[in-house]
Amino acid sequence: MNFLERRLARLSARSSCVAALALGAVVVLPSILGCGMAASPQPPSLELPQPIHDLTGSRSGNRVTLNWITPEETTDKLKLQNAVLLQICREEKTGPCEKIATTSVAPGQAGEYSDNLAAPLDIGPLRSIVYQVAALNKHGRSAGPSNPAIVLAGGAPPRIENFSATMEANGVLLRWQKTNLEPGASIRLERTLLTPATSTHSDISGVAEPEKQALEVPLSPVNIDPGMALDRSVTFNRKYRYVALRFIQQKYGAQLLQIASLPSEPLIVDTRDTFPLAAPTGLAAVPVSAEMNNGTPEIDLSWSANTEPDFAQYLVFREDASAANRRFAQIGPEDAKNPIVAPAFRDPHVQPGDKYIYYVVAVDASGNRSMKSSNVSAAIPTP
Repeated sequence: MNFLERRLARLSARSSCVAALALGAVVVLPSILGCGMAASPQPPSLELPQPIHDLTGSRSGNRVTLNWITPEETTDKLKLQNAVLLQICREEKTGPCEKIATTSVAPGQAGEYSDNLAAPLDIGPLRSIVYQVAALNKHGRSAGPSNPAIVLAGGAPPRIENFSATMEANGVLLRWQKTNLEPGASIRLERTLLTPATSTHSDISGVAEPEKQALEVPLSPVNIDPGMALDRSVTFNRKYRYVALRFIQQKYGAQLLQIASLPSEPLIVDTRDTFPLAAPTGLAAVPVSAEMNNGTPEIDLSWSANTEPDFAQYLVFREDASAANRRFAQIGPEDAKNPIVAPAFRDPHVQPGDKYIYYVVAVDASGNRSMKSSNVSAAIPTP
């Protein structure tokens, strides 16, 4: 393109821009920018943090605990660089949401605030109060309050006192001082597994045991405090921490609100297994002569199987009634690497004409031995 052609092209483009500005009715900004004109200036960001949308509240005793995630962006989608100033307010039924505290939390981090209620909010009938949290910019302005978190004001249920525990053969027996329960009240045991994480953390069935569990105490009849509960779900040779609480629930619209007592004193329980299995029953002995057993005499023992969950093995004891120094000695299992787990044993170390007396003991996974079974005797017939 020569000089004259380039000159004509520039004049044509300028004429188009002038015509577009002259029309004035429908002018698209990009087309004007293409004519070499500057864009309209944008207003500066107000740096307003985004509102909080996940505020939750819970109450234990006279303490209300609020939790939320602090915003990490402004309403303009810009990353917040400094700690966010947060204003907390509480609204009672008869008034506005009044400021009760301010705090600051790093952007994107979990926030928590505890409000210790005083009279008249911690006494009297149950009623709702509302909390909100507003995230402020450096000028103290916000893009709006958080979602409301509704909790119950009024008298909390009494704390569980005289909390104690004893280890039983079938679980942990927990006891406490009884009290009258209000309608809708319940009792909960919060159990934490303290056994080191290097252990298998599984029960007899091989199912992994959760670190934390909440166990509801059955109230029968309704609203009668039993003063005790048996936790059958523990595993032997573990260490647990127990805390007990009373709860009251009340419906507020579609929401079920809950207020808890202060937690009891914690209990540490070591579920050491010191409880032996039941003694084997139904022991019987059948002599087998050499003629019937390819030249080797023997006595066959059998008994009823042990079905307890922590059963490990059986031990068999024998006394030779014809020996000079009669005494019972363990004859089974013959090899510690091959324990007797079936309810049967074959004794081939017998002599024709001698009489033998037997008993059996059951052993659990912790090594506890049961009481011995009833004695049974048998003699190998003389050929």
